[in-house]
Amino acid sequence: MASNAVSDIADEFLVCQVCLEDFRQPKMLPCLHTFCQPCLERLLAAEPVGKLDCPTCRQDVPLPENGVQGLKSNFLVGKLRDILQQQQQPAGKTSEAREDGVPCTVCEAGNSAQFYCVECTDYLCHTCDDMHRRFKGNRSHKLVTVQDLQSGQAAAELRARETSKCEVHRELNKFYCDTCQRVICLHCVVTAHKEHQYVEIEKAAEREGAKIKAKVTTVKNTAGLHETWRQQLQSVRDKWPSEVRRTEEQVRKQVKAIIEAAEKAGDDRIGQLRAMNAAREKQMDAAMEAAEMDLASARSCVQFADNVLEYGSPAEVISVAGELTGRLDRTAEDKSAERAELTMNFVNLTFDPPAGGLEQEVAKLVGGINQVRTPLIPPTPQVRLNVAIGNGDVSLEHVKTVGEYGSGDGEFDYPSSLAVTAEGDIVVTDWDNSRLQFLDKDGSFKKKIDLGFKPCCVVALTNGELFVTGDGHKIHVLDKQGRKSRVIQVTGAAETDRSTYGVAVDGSGRIIVTIGHQVFALSPSGDVMLKFGEKGQGQQLGSALRVTVNSSNQIIVSDYHNHNLKIFDSAGRHLFTFGSYGVGPGQLDEPYCVITDSEDNIIVADWHNHHVSLSSRDGAFIRHVLTGEEHGLYFPMGLTLTHDGHLVVSEASNSIKFFQVK
Repeated sequence: MASNAVSDIADEFLVCQVCLEDFRQPKMLPCLHTFCQPCLERLLAAEPVGKLDCPTCRQDVPLPENGVQGLKSNFLVGKLRDILQQQQQPAGKTSEAREDGVPCTVCEAGNSAQFYCVECTDYLCHTCDDMHRRFKGNRSHKLVTVQDLQSGQAAAELRARETSKCEVHRELNKFYCDTCQRVICLHCVVTAHKEHQYVEIEKAAEREGAKIKAKVTTVKNTAGLHETWRQQLQSVRDKWPSEVRRTEEQVRKQVKAIIEAAEKAGDDRIGQLRAMNAAREKQMDAAMEAAEMDLASARSCVQFADNVLEYGSPAEVISVAGELTGRLDRTAEDKSAERAELTMNFVNLTFDPPAGGLEQEVAKLVGGINQVRTPLIPPTPQVRLNVAIGNGDVSLEHVKTVGEYGSGDGEFDYPSSLAVTAEGDIVVTDWDNSRLQFLDKDGSFKKKIDLGFKPCCVVALTNGELFVTGDGHKIHVLDKQGRKSRVIQVTGAAETDRSTYGVAVDGSGRIIVTIGHQVFALSPSGDVMLKFGEKGQGQQLGSALRVTVNSSNQIIVSDYHNHNLKIFDSAGRHLFTFGSYGVGPGQLDEPYCVITDSEDNIIVADWHNHHVSLSSRDGAFIRHVLTGEEHGLYFPMGLTLTHDGHLVVSEASNSIKFFQVK
């Protein structure tokens, strides 16, 4: 049967967005958008200064010496179209071109085709097939029957079709020259590149594909941030007209209460208001356009990368790897600072009626229109590290232990939680000492921050901010220097005597925080977007919940009192529960901190069993990665993975242990 993945091939990857027709000589720009060569040449000719911009994202296109012709050809387009057309063809049905079958594309006799050459992309009747096979150069070509092609049974041959040929020798490119960073054929190896370092193209594609795959996950999260940011901008924009109408009504009501002479001043103020409104709409239009362009760029980049990895041959992968990885890096760039600067110019409207009587000046009676700045916090995800410990070949080796009981630098009194900053520092919540301590990657003390409350959990964001829980129903936000930048007040908690506890930030920038038996999802500015959780046992929740998220924004809750972990989707719907009370494999005794690795495996600190346990993303127990017997673990509490491949564990013995992931 035809692959369902065909539905993921969007029209935008098969149709030129300039002429809106099937691609002719498709050329790929450095921004990864593809257009017909003739369309690009027409656009270039229309520019008086000879400068070419991408018609989709408006980015400058640096042209090679031979102009548009020198841009890279997108061979993947033709293959995607072939796959789409053939797999959409119902089994047993013939082409609409002829009632008696698919016509031969080689001869002019009008015969029905019986075969399809994967390399030549030609349909062949029996006569042309015999002639095709006689040529020595065609003997290695892959031929499939039209029936197999239409039924989808030959989909693998279509996907494996090699489209990249050497422009000099017209032979298939089978090697990659690391010296020149280009694909080459066998003739190139023994001539122009014989002194260079080269590898088989499959190995090079595997190497570069792994790099692309790692970056795609980051960009997918970035696309989620763009979507959240766009929604926030849309929300502000939607509220603005009502504020304008409300303010205008207040102005008119005030003007109506005073003498006729005041009406002129009132109209003047309304004119001022409308001028502000026009300026604000222009500002929001620019912000929305930028947000939508960022979102479209991220989605397009991810779609292109997915198509390359799913359908591209090794040569195709390696031909776009440089531009693609560069584009992925640029698309994943953190725009929090830029957005934060933008939000400083966002304003609300208020109307101030006069405090005096009618004897005062008419202008003062009408009142004034004030603009009040309202910060809109851009979404920022937590630091997510590219470290996995789910592989059965991975082992953990104890490297060092730091810390002891006390209140001095590098001493701890109940280190309940750990996090790693974007710079690689390890943040420890020193609970009974009411402070945070920062260690470098080697475990050496760097600095401390006194908080004035007992911190429960901490999470580090990619922009350098820290979210700290433990102070009533508040989340304290610290900047990258450790200074308090703002406080988020969580509203609507059922258990008023409980403080904020577990905290995480998902890929869309939502803040996930627990208070008692409830789980809240907040917008970056602190508005409650989602709330769920009922107190009790079974599918209900206890009152001490740690929380983390995975790459799908599923919410993973470590339920200390119920001895299990519960998985919820991003909308708060319960998916499944795993773990039960006990000491055996897959059993837990008061699970504490929970984190995920880069492959979404679930790692939990099993407090009373003195274990750190590993499960797959679907809850299947894999193994105990750390134990009290083998690793000397004693009441593990906090967990984190570092940039340099360490699993760090904090213990009730007030020590911090480092284990190298190998």
